Amino acid sequence: MENVVRLADYRRRRQKARRAAAAADSEPQYFCLRCDAYEFRIYASGKVHCAHCGALIANLALAETAKP
Repeated sequence: MENVVRLADYRRRRQKARRAAAAADSEPQYFCLRCDAYEFRIYASGKVHCAHCGALIANLALAETAKP
């Protein structure tokens, strides 16, 4: 017994999957857990704070790296 695949249905499913993946990629990857904002302030010390509520974003920090 063989499987029958309708090409139009197959393409429709693939397009939906691509759209879902593209939508997920375009969303911000980091957000404030206190107020759900996507904007941050980076200070000279390397600390990152939420631009809306001022919460310290502990899992984001900047550090100097050696230049090649």
